[in-house]
Amino acid sequence: MRALGLDVGEVDRIADWSVRWETAQWGIFAAVLMGGLSFLSWELYRRSPRELPGGRRFLLATLRMIFLGLVIAIFLQPVVVLTLEKEVPRTLPILVDRSGSMSLRESDGVSRLQKAQGAFASPGGQEMLRSLKEDMRVPTFTFHGSSLREWEELELPLVAAGEKTAVGEAVRKVLERYRGAPLAGVLVVSDGGQNSGVSLGAVARQLKESGVALYTVGVGDPKMRDVAVEEVEVREVLLADDAVPVTVKFRTQGMMGDSGRIVFSLSGVDVAEEEVRIEADGLQQVTTLFVPKQEGEYVMEARFEVDNGVEALAENNTGRAGLRVVDRRLKVLLLDQAPRWEFKYLEAMLLRERRVDLSCFLFEGDREVARIPGSPYLEQFPARAEDLFDFDLILLGDIDPRLLTEDRLSLLGDYVATAGGALTVIAGKRFMPSAFARTELEQLLPVEFAGASVSSAKSLSARPLRLSLTPAGRESVMLRLGDEPQASEALWSNLPPIYWAAGVQRAKPAAEVLLTRPDQNSASGAAPVLALHRYGAGEVLFVGTDNFWRFRRNVGDRYHTILWGQIIQRMAGARLLTEAPRVTLRSNGRRFEQGDRVQVYARLFTASWDPREDERVEAVLAAGDDPDRREDVILRAIPSQPGMYRAELSAGPPGNYRLAVAGDKIATLDFTVADTNREYARASLNEGLLRDLSRDTGGAYLPLARLKELPAAITDRRASLTSLRELELWSSPLFFGLIILILAAEWIVRKISELK
Repeated sequence: MRALGLDVGEVDRIADWSVRWETAQWGIFAAVLMGGLSFLSWELYRRSPRELPGGRRFLLATLRMIFLGLVIAIFLQPVVVLTLEKEVPRTLPILVDRSGSMSLRESDGVSRLQKAQGAFASPGGQEMLRSLKEDMRVPTFTFHGSSLREWEELELPLVAAGEKTAVGEAVRKVLERYRGAPLAGVLVVSDGGQNSGVSLGAVARQLKESGVALYTVGVGDPKMRDVAVEEVEVREVLLADDAVPVTVKFRTQGMMGDSGRIVFSLSGVDVAEEEVRIEADGLQQVTTLFVPKQEGEYVMEARFEVDNGVEALAENNTGRAGLRVVDRRLKVLLLDQAPRWEFKYLEAMLLRERRVDLSCFLFEGDREVARIPGSPYLEQFPARAEDLFDFDLILLGDIDPRLLTEDRLSLLGDYVATAGGALTVIAGKRFMPSAFARTELEQLLPVEFAGASVSSAKSLSARPLRLSLTPAGRESVMLRLGDEPQASEALWSNLPPIYWAAGVQRAKPAAEVLLTRPDQNSASGAAPVLALHRYGAGEVLFVGTDNFWRFRRNVGDRYHTILWGQIIQRMAGARLLTEAPRVTLRSNGRRFEQGDRVQVYARLFTASWDPREDERVEAVLAAGDDPDRREDVILRAIPSQPGMYRAELSAGPPGNYRLAVAGDKIATLDFTVADTNREYARASLNEGLLRDLSRDTGGAYLPLARLKELPAAITDRRASLTSLRELELWSSPLFFGLIILILAAEWIVRKISELK
């Protein structure tokens, strides 16, 4: 190897070698030349003037041929390609979690971080580190949140800090830092409280693809008794005096067989209480009904109280959600041509609803009915934007296109797209929707009915049709007939069949299908019956049957009322978010973290529903917990979008915020900046998570008490690094030494043979 000019300190052995000729294109010429020179050499020695033994003559000729061959090889420039191997120590990065949850104290009064540092500083821990460092590199780091720092002096005390645990992010950063270096694995010392950053599943896949094992050491008590409230679910906008469900999701650990209660309070005043019996640990939920009394802005708080009072952590027993209580009636317009069965039952139901201000118009109705005092009927179709756009919801029935003229359809389109209204279209056997092909209504609907006809639609009424919930329908609040999703689905499967559905082809690409019926002509075997999509600023719901009244069989109006009540509340609910319909405010979310960008969009109209033309509109942002803390916000007009304005601001300190814009009435937008400290959402050691990560990546899990067993678990401590080296053989000392050796050998044999 030295003769080839190779530094032997760089390698441990040569694993493989080969030879390549740089000027191989001259190979044929060199072979011919070599053949000629070999023949000449043999002839010269054969005709030597002195008599030589045959063996010596052959030896001399062979040495001459070898010499000539080496000289010719110089012109062909042979290069030797070596595959070299060198054993190097692998690297085992150690990551120690020092996020906020590591400050939790165990039953002995010592924090988890102190226990982890004490384990490394103990004689067993020091012996473990010495064993690892004998044949590996062992850098040590600490992490919290997105921070990763090297722990250079192990004896220095660590302090828990940070509001997030991002185990996956820390491992990913270490893999980036040691990219290309041979890793023996990655060791993570943590309580497994992952709550931020890159998902552990993605990191586990990256480790498996890289062939790197994850070793984990769990710190903490896996059986610690704890209850953590994870979420409080309640609608953002509620109607005063209406019962609404409030759901609390909480997770228990080590509490099986215990009991407690969830206390619901509204802005500090207890309003409800639910007893809880914990039958099994894990994620659970409790739902109660709440009746708000007075309009205003409130914070709903759910507090879990354990009966025996013994629990590891009380900071995670409370959850909160902001809500608004409004006291006004939903303005609903019911339009149809004639009083069919669905119209009759729907009208009767809406007239009984004290929260609904119903207006009706029948194109074939008697106009005298509208003149009766207290009648909900209108004398004529609302022909002006000022009259139509104030409705929160329009229910459009089976109407002849000759009566629903282009002007009226255009007004309905503006109501949805521009004013942000909600339109529900109820199909009918006579006209809706097939008779409206190639009209503006076809653009409004979330379904495609090209090719459908009135006759094909009527043919569907000859047999019963069972409706099926789609996955989106099972999750939709509109179609929830029972308290639980499973109970609701069971009720849907037992409802009476319908006997007619509109013959539509499919839902439009952006539409959400909630209910379907069997359809042999469809590629999926089902056709949409209930579909929803956004259209401009508003929403359009297509109800592809007028047979929901059949759900009354044997049960009265129970399910019919529930279904239509939830549909109306869902569709009209968007207008509840704004006190003034002519000023619509939206944001890119309702819940933000401090520092997030809050994007606010406003759609502003004048009293006659014309888009405002101001270049800029002033707004005021106020903090709910400190009304005196205010900030001016400028909304700027969006080019080419009349009446649309936009502003962007940074989310401030945690709390509730309200943005107010003046118009014919003051309109507001509420959002919350959440306290993002999720470190105490779980008090116990998440041993299952750490075990799964180690198993999936080929590593091992150890509790902190068995830290000294770690060296035995890591067997692959050294790596063979392979490299390729190309050496010019023709110009190496070895090659020229070989030429000199052959010449010297021939010279010596010639002298012995007494040749010149």
